[in-house]
Amino acid sequence: MDDLSFERDVARVAARLAYPPTPDVRGRVLELVARPERRRRWHLRPALALAAAAALAIAMAVPLAVPASRSAVAQFFGVSRSKVEILPTPAPGVTPTPLPTPAGITFSATPTTLDGARTASGFAPSLPPQAGAPVAVYLVDYGRPPAVVLQYPQFDLWESHTDGFFVKGVPPGVEVRDVTVAGRAATWVGAGEHIVRFVDPGGETVAASVRTVGRATLIWSTPAGFYRLETELPEAESIALAETLP
Repeated sequence: MDDLSFERDVARVAARLAYPPTPDVRGRVLELVARPERRRRWHLRPALALAAAAALAIAMAVPLAVPASRSAVAQFFGVSRSKVEILPTPAPGVTPTPLPTPAGITFSATPTTLDGARTASGFAPSLPPQAGAPVAVYLVDYGRPPAVVLQYPQFDLWESHTDGFFVKGVPPGVEVRDVTVAGRAATWVGAGEHIVRFVDPGGETVAASVRTVGRATLIWSTPAGFYRLETELPEAESIALAETLP
């Protein structure tokens, strides 16, 4: 199991785990400090319970005190080569910084043809059978080999064999759900403005990749490659389309 898969599984379990209420031991501790004779009579089992509670409190406090760890706790990991981050909710009375205006694929892509895409990427792009030929084809050079984007009237289909991964920064209120495509794990990000960026194998964000997306996005991976569908289609139609691809 790779690190990303492990973190994804941990995050999913944590998100579903119901934590018991933390007991209030402050009064008991103060009483024992103030009355030594009670400390002497306090038997071992309660002492161990208090020590365990203290250890748990420290274990929880340390990661939450580190910004990077807080970020990791708030992440939901979807499929291979993809990560979805839930952005923090603004504090009461604080106006959130607006996201940049959504940008289409032409923001950072180079027009090409299907033959040109095949030559540059080293693989033959898969076409959704019911959609026909794309109205435009683009190369996105975030890494090697470049990703291919097939543009249709109602969606853009990204196909990639590029090392690295895409990150979606999703603000509160935008739906994020685990779904399946032909039995494989997938992620559905509902319509609503969110940020997408590409992180190279060295862990650096590719500056040209950062943009705001307003459409829903379906993300999945198969042995044939990694896919992203930025779409105006409903979720069910998007999944049905995805299941026609290898």
